Amino acid sequence: MALLLAIGVNLRSVALSQMGIHLLTAEESKRSERPDLSLSQNDDREKIRDANPIEEVIRGEGIDLQQRGRVFKGLCPFHADKNPSMDVDPDRGTFRCWACNEGGDVFSFVQKRLGLDFPGALEFLAERAGIEIQRRKVDPAVKEQRNLDLEMLDWAAGWFTRQLESPAGKLARDYLKKRGFHSGMIRKFRIGFAPPGFSSLTDALKASSQPDSAMKRAFDLGLLKEGREGTWYDTFRDRIIFPIIRPGRGSTRECGEVVAFGGRHLGSVAEVSQGPARPAPPKYINSPETRVYSKSKILYGYHQGLDQIRRARSLILSEGYTDVIMAHQMGFGTSVAVLGTALTEQGAQLIARKVDRVDLLFDGDSAGKKAAARCCELFLGTELQVRVVILESGIDPCDLLISEGGKEAFEGVLASGISSLEFLIASILQEHGFQAGESSPQIASKARRDLSKRVLQPLAGLGQIVLDEGVRQVALQTGWTEPSIHLDYQGDLQRRPRGRQNRHSGGQQSGFVAPKSISDSHRRDGVTTISADAESVEESFQDMERVGQPFQEGPDQEFDVALEQGSAADEFQPEVIPEEEYVMLKMVIRDSGYFRPLFRVFPPERWRAPVHRGLALMVIENRGVPEVGALTDVDQKSLLLDIQARIAGEDRWQDVDERNLMVPQYMAEILVAELERKRTHLIQNSGSREVVQSINDHIQLLTSSKFLFDNSSQADEIINRFELEPKWSSSNQEKRRVGDYSP
Repeated sequence: MALLLAIGVNLRSVALSQMGIHLLTAEESKRSERPDLSLSQNDDREKIRDANPIEEVIRGEGIDLQQRGRVFKGLCPFHADKNPSMDVDPDRGTFRCWACNEGGDVFSFVQKRLGLDFPGALEFLAERAGIEIQRRKVDPAVKEQRNLDLEMLDWAAGWFTRQLESPAGKLARDYLKKRGFHSGMIRKFRIGFAPPGFSSLTDALKASSQPDSAMKRAFDLGLLKEGREGTWYDTFRDRIIFPIIRPGRGSTRECGEVVAFGGRHLGSVAEVSQGPARPAPPKYINSPETRVYSKSKILYGYHQGLDQIRRARSLILSEGYTDVIMAHQMGFGTSVAVLGTALTEQGAQLIARKVDRVDLLFDGDSAGKKAAARCCELFLGTELQVRVVILESGIDPCDLLISEGGKEAFEGVLASGISSLEFLIASILQEHGFQAGESSPQIASKARRDLSKRVLQPLAGLGQIVLDEGVRQVALQTGWTEPSIHLDYQGDLQRRPRGRQNRHSGGQQSGFVAPKSISDSHRRDGVTTISADAESVEESFQDMERVGQPFQEGPDQEFDVALEQGSAADEFQPEVIPEEEYVMLKMVIRDSGYFRPLFRVFPPERWRAPVHRGLALMVIENRGVPEVGALTDVDQKSLLLDIQARIAGEDRWQDVDERNLMVPQYMAEILVAELERKRTHLIQNSGSREVVQSINDHIQLLTSSKFLFDNSSQADEIINRFELEPKWSSSNQEKRRVGDYSP
């Protein structure tokens, strides 16, 4: 079960406060019991928060505030507010609109107002207050290589543009004119041209001051391919070039950063080949993924439409470069396209953190409908409002837009969209050939199980109200009764092996829960439950994505590890294997501000691997990650160096924003697992309904696509509120609890 998140939105302080989680102000932090536990990263945040009173920041955005008692009132900038609906509380440092329900702290206000992620908001407010952020050290060689890569790509984009403007680019210019593209759009999207022949770009690179290193870098970035005997030749030939640009920072904030290219074959010259006839070249080719380009993390056209997307908080997701460019030309600046063959789960989470609404625009052929259904599944576990727009087969959005009355026709097409839930249910029924009142019991059974797995289970992670709406939609399209759908769905949950729980289940099942390992490719996997059936345990050893436990023979037989060990006092203590211990240490070394809540839930004193346990206890003793030279144990020193090297290797390929989000998201997943276990215990023992409901609210918040911890103290508050620390057995009462780090 992957809980991917790649680039997040700041924690909603108001939502937490309604649940009873109080966010510590800077003054309260100073009065806390252990003020010396705050680390540099949290110090930066609190210092920046103190230096940016929320009322002053909001006024700085041109919003008039009038004081009414201890709060200020003003027009909310996040909806068409005519009567002042927004309250700003300077004492708590929060804002809240009572009309559209937007709220949060100064960081979340800046994020929403300026369309920034949390690191961007932190940087904006730090610059506003004249505070220098204590940044994580970056390997100078890695930074220099990245800068040289971006310089090469920017130079190549300029070179392609010059070829378009040259006499050799006449046919390309004629094609763009025929398609209706204005010169302003061509400049805005930096469209270029790669001349025919195998050595146009290669010859240009040979003329540089350092041709060998330039061509090697161009090869690494996908601009050149390797020929025979160490020669190079152009990747893009006789193609219109579409640079892929992501938003930049600093000096590149306005123009963006070119990270890759796409090329449409023009067909102006037939390429000559020796030997058998060469097949026709593909219509489109794209840069491979490189050190600076990951196609799942970028949307084509997002940089060019950034301002409009920020204002509208919505996207039109289409399929091609030309569709996006023409949509922008006709005023639909929120249009973007997925890079690659299909939207990925990581891409869906990326979008969910940027906007509130998405219109999916797909062709009406079978491939387009299938792609639309896949997108609907990916978005189903998010809080996005998603509508599906299916064009008539053979209609190209670009051609529709430039036709007479095309803008109005395009608006009409967008208005005709249906909800993603309705579309997905209809698609699944169509896949099975289901017809209400006509299909055989076998077809109905297969369709019902598929709907349960692909629709109802993801919706359950968003709460009972959303699940009920999904059941209602299934009932409308199938003719089945809502109670029977609910009953069958609950039966599916009980029969489904725990180890195969859907990634969006939202904790609808009980059972042993453990945090899932993060692979070397730094996937951010979620929590998973453990099944005792043999097939599931065998899979766990094959892919290292589950924690295998001893099992008893018998179909679907599960057992609670804590009860199996016979210790009621240890009921909430998850079993941790060394692989998980290694992952936790890596998280702590990435951001030592989270060592305290992590080790409260997973006390190192109980870890299995002695070297893992020893290094974790050193972290506690030092109240942070110790220097390598301070370690006297050879094995601990070797382990620390190994983890640091692993992190450095991962960071070379990972987006900086995703790195910053990794540990807070991991902490959220840990807490979700523990809350689910606590809830199961309460339900089985007729515990307080109010506490169970509060746990459900917290799980829903923690699994929200827009959730991110602001600092580790919020995790501590959840642990305290629900008493998630494991209880020591009677034989260990003399040992200090891991939560007590006082000398």
